[in-house]
Amino acid sequence: MAVPSVHTYSAAALVAAHTAFRDLVDAGTAAGSIKIRDSADVLLAQIPLSDPCGSVNGATGQLTFSIAGRDESAAANGTAAYGEFCDSTGAVHLALPAQQGTATVAGKLVLNTLTVVAGGPVEVFSATVG
Repeated sequence: MAVPSVHTYSAAALVAAHTAFRDLVDAGTAAGSIKIRDSADVLLAQIPLSDPCGSVNGATGQLTFSIAGRDESAAANGTAAYGEFCDSTGAVHLALPAQQGTATVAGKLVLNTLTVVAGGPVEVFSATVG
């Protein structure tokens, strides 16, 4: 085995960790959400997650979040910088940097656009970790 240049977990460790994380987000009485914020931490939009909030790939351990819909009316104007993954009580359990696009990027919250207009729709394309 070559010397790793970054940390490396086994698939079994990732499956266990991401399953526990998914269950933490789902532990409340309702579905969790993603709060999309700008670089000044202003809340721009809130995206509902499904319940359960995602699925863990049993071979790789990658957690893919399941988005329940879009925010039909954004709260404020701004440029999306990151998303906070919250349980149903609003407790933040993960923050991912935002990126515009149409392809899944592990470790990124991929949005249809980073430019958010108050009152307009905001849609998440994908969110994965691992």
